Amino acid sequence: MRSAPGAAPLLLLAALVACDQTAPASETPREQTAALSPATALPPVISTVAWPAAASLDRGALAALPRKAAHVAMKSQVPVLVPPRRELLAAPVIVTRQHWTSFWARTEELTVSLMMTRLSRKVPSIPPLRGAHSVRGKPALVTVNEGIWSAAWAENGVSYALDVECASPEAPPCASDALVRELAAELVYVGGAGASAAGGPR
Repeated sequence: MRSAPGAAPLLLLAALVACDQTAPASETPREQTAALSPATALPPVISTVAWPAAASLDRGALAALPRKAAHVAMKSQVPVLVPPRRELLAAPVIVTRQHWTSFWARTEELTVSLMMTRLSRKVPSIPPLRGAHSVRGKPALVTVNEGIWSAAWAENGVSYALDVECASPEAPPCASDALVRELAAELVYVGGAGASAAGGPR
């Protein structure tokens, strides 16, 4: 079982770097460089965020978040997506930093985490790779590692990496990629620092 909110499998992180997508940032550049490969020492690229229209804000999901979590989400420098399922919004952990935000929630059956970042690192020797799958209408990587299903894609100028882990490795919902795809499709926009500029809540 996963012990730390917002942590993504190293396999997926390496794939994201190779695919010219975004690796979730560590607390310090030194930690990030040590955790991944020497290639990540290249200067990061900070993507320009395309904030969703105010009309796409899911006020029901935003209201379902605990007050503290909603307050943190509204400070995010990237558009915050969350699963709208009430059991996952009851007591989530949302962490936001300068260039990234993470969402983490656990129920008796599932642990769900989502990393959202506008940082990327382009490796000159590795050409961009188009994901072979489609998630939310975008090219995506869908992988499984030690029973944890992951989907990674980009939208609104931001890279997203969703992880889904079942409490029991033998649980039918985690026997295929169906659940991670379903949860990705359900994700709704609940705001961020750019929501005010887009006409959202202030």
